[in-house]
Parts: sequence; structure tokens; C-alpha cells
Amino acid sequence: MYIEKRFASPGGNGRDSEFAYGSVRFDGDWDLEPVERAVRDRGLRVLAFEDPAMFADHERVVEMCTDMRVRDLNVLWSARLDTVPTDGLLKAMRLAGCRRVAMTLGPDEAVEGLFWARRYGYDIRIRNVDGTPYTAERVTYSVSEREAVAQRLPGLHASQFDLAVAYYRAGRYADVMLPLGKAMTLRFPLNELCLNLLACLSAAKHYPDQAAGLLDQAGYGCPHPVVFRNRELLRAWLASGGDLKGVRLRLEPEESAFVE
Repeated sequence: MYIEKRFASPGGNGRDSEFAYGSVRFDGDWDLEPVERAVRDRGLRVLAFEDPAMFADHERVVEMCTDMRVRDLNVLWSARLDTVPTDGLLKAMRLAGCRRVAMTLGPDEAVEGLFWARRYGYDIRIRNVDGTPYTAERVTYSVSEREAVAQRLPGLHASQFDLAVAYYRAGRYADVMLPLGKAMTLRFPLNELCLNLLACLSAAKHYPDQAAGLLDQAGYGCPHPVVFRNRELLRAWLASGGDLKGVRLRLEPEESAFVE
């Protein structure tokens, strides 16, 4: 395996202010050392495993996921699959930090793959083998489904973060803090997204100054571009004198950890 550093939308002036992530290519070598070195040296928190053929060997992938956890590679990552996944494979991947799967499967395989992926709360993209999307290409979750995933994987920071987001989206603001606090305690890799969620919560409760402070804190380093977009939204709202409806900041939880 080898890793290329890539950049998302600019968050400031110059490439150093852009959100960086790693694109992992599979060359037949399962050694994680180059990936670990790149993550440590470049401060990467997000990886994209680009080669679907890699995930056809379930046993080797499960071993890789175990190795990632042993090495404490606390990153979020995505994977492309073109063979039907199993319960054991997707559980191992999820626990190792995988948060999105883009699956290209035939109709019968898609049903099975979708079942297991939903069980572990993945952000799912699914298309037919000819590239055409199914009716529900992108899968969404109810609050009860997110609660079930969090109960199924209680020690996984991403499942707690996703639950906090689900509560926020449902307007259950009083319930957000418990799972969000768990996610932060469990070292959710993108801390700025936790702060961004807190800013969204503050804005929804009509505390714009508190939201601005949280977004300033989230803006340190090279955070996800949503932080900078929210800062601009809030500044524009304040500059215009605000309004009684308040400002609606952008959450973007499904896109928060990945770049297409």
C-alpha cells in the first residue's frame, strides 16, 4: 500500500490552509507501515481506500483492520467495494475507522450488502454494476436506527457522533450532548466537527456569539471546509443585523469525513 496526499476545498489562503486527506492505493503489499508513517508525519485524519479489488479478500482485510487498531491508527476512512461484503467484514472495518462504503453491486448482492452496511451505520453509496444508481442510491437513517447502531457499537466514537447528529437533525437538542461528549472522549478524529456541531446547536438556540467562538476554535489548523463556510454564514448574518429566525449553520454530517 502507498498513500497520496490530496486536498479538499480551500479553507483559507494557500494550500497549507486546505483540508488534507490521504488516498490509499493498493499495490499488492499489505504492509501498513507506509500508511501509518504518512498518517503520523502528515497529520492526516482521513483516508480513502480507492481500490475495490483489495476488499475482495475478506480475511486479509479483517487482519488489516485488526492491525490498524493495534497501531492505534485513529483515522476515519472510506472504501470502494465491488464484491458483496459480509457481517464480519463490515464490522471489522467499522471498528477500525471506516465510515463510508461506496458499493457497486448487482441487485441481489446489493440487498445483502445494504443490510449489513445499515446494521453498522455506514454512510452508504450504492450503484448497479453498470453504474446506474438504485432508487435509493444514498441511504439515510432514522434516530432509532442510529440509537441501535450506537448500542451495537458503544465504544465506537463515530457511532456516538452520528447519533448526536441524528438528535440535532430531529430537533432533539437536549439529547445531543451525551453522545457528542462520548464521541469526544473516545477521540473522534475530526474534533472540529464536534465543535461545529456545538456551534450549530448554539445557533439553533439563538446564541450566535457562542457559536462564533466555537467556530473560531474549530478553525485552528486545517479543518474541514464546512467550518469556514459556517464562519462566513455567521459573519454575514451578524453584519446584516440578524433576524428573529436566527442563522441556520451547515452541519453536513454525511460529508464531514470524506471527499469525493
